[in-house]
Amino acid sequence: MRTRDEIASSVREIFQKTLKVEPEKLVPGVKLKDDLKLDSLDMIEVVYEVEERFDVQIPEERLKEITTFDQIVDGLHAALEAKGG
Repeated sequence: MRTRDEIASSVREIFQKTLKVEPEKLVPGVKLKDDLKLDSLDMIEVVYEVEERFDVQIPEERLKEITTFDQIVDGLHAALEAKGG
């Protein structure tokens, strides 16, 4: 079972690899659109990489609700706990 911190670290790697976002910018509370200037295409790229790496599905309606880095990490943590890993 991965810890929340391990998940956050992996998601930071995905942001860095996919969108060239510096990991130190991905702090609690950072807003993806307002602070990092990410658009919907950027989010689709990140979600694809998250789904591939963690073998989870993020429903499209849930994607629209995600506005912060923490929401990605918390949602992923909950999804992994629900599936047992």
